[in-house]
Amino acid sequence: MLVDEFGRSGEFINYIERLEVFSQALESVSEQTNPVNTIQVIEDNNLTFEDVTLQTPDAAKVIVEHLSLSVEPGEGLLIVGPSGRGKSSLLRAISGLWNTGTGHLMRPPLDDLLFLPQRPYIILGNLREQLIYPQTTTEMSESQLKEILQEVNLQDVLNRIKNFDEEVDWENILSLGEQQRLAFARLFVNQPDFVILDEATSALDLKNEDHLYKQLQQTGKTFISVGHRESLFNYHQKVLELSEDSTWRLMRMADYHPSAAIATHTNNAKTVDETIEIVSEINNQDNFTHQEMQKLTNYSLSTIKNKASRGQMIVANDGMSYRYDKTLDIAKWVRV
Repeated sequence: MLVDEFGRSGEFINYIERLEVFSQALESVSEQTNPVNTIQVIEDNNLTFEDVTLQTPDAAKVIVEHLSLSVEPGEGLLIVGPSGRGKSSLLRAISGLWNTGTGHLMRPPLDDLLFLPQRPYIILGNLREQLIYPQTTTEMSESQLKEILQEVNLQDVLNRIKNFDEEVDWENILSLGEQQRLAFARLFVNQPDFVILDEATSALDLKNEDHLYKQLQQTGKTFISVGHRESLFNYHQKVLELSEDSTWRLMRMADYHPSAAIATHTNNAKTVDETIEIVSEINNQDNFTHQEMQKLTNYSLSTIKNKASRGQMIVANDGMSYRYDKTLDIAKWVRV
């Protein structure tokens, strides 16, 4: 049954929510009664915005006005801005999902782009199929795939499966941080010319983030990142800052000083990073005490104990869900 495939962890609900968001986006476009302007997209080897004004699909809101910039081959651009300001919307425009507005957008063919979202798409299949996605075949040997797993610090996954051909429930086996490392593995397998990263390291500790971004830099790929962490400043040559009033500024990273709004978001990100560092220290565990769950969440110890007694699940700061399992020799919280 379909519900059995998705499991009891709430994954089915997540899929339904994603479909609902997608459906609402389609309805928003289809309900437009008046003709709207469209950004002209031209395939090119480089990425260039020429006087682009980007709007929401229903043309009700302006995301950014008169944006002009160019990302040179092998260069990294970081997009920052307050939450809801349109950072991911620019990525949707590059991907061809949003095109309401004016101006010209030159970008590589979509086949030459690889998109790494905050929560990677996990397919049904074996480990080999996970690694080569979105391709369906590869000439890479298992030894080469093992090397890539080591490059992204994901070699431990081989201890949880019989072989590369075993099909398992990957969304329940891999934590969000491991899923993000899997996305980087796909990058190194597929070798695209252009990479788009939307909060692609948000669930990683700073050590893993640094390791992966440095490997990305060594490939010479052109990439655009969206993120709040101050640590991301180290891996990009340019920064595009979006403002609440649809204005923007583009600077060399060496000359960049965040505005007050961006600095606030950066400080908030530091708090999240501290939590992720704690998560990484105990991530190899299979179960957790009340005290350890307190470190993984923003809940007080009494709230955690209360949820345990009521049989309620907890979504921790690592993005994973946990339930209190009383069937163990010593009752503990387990990942579901």
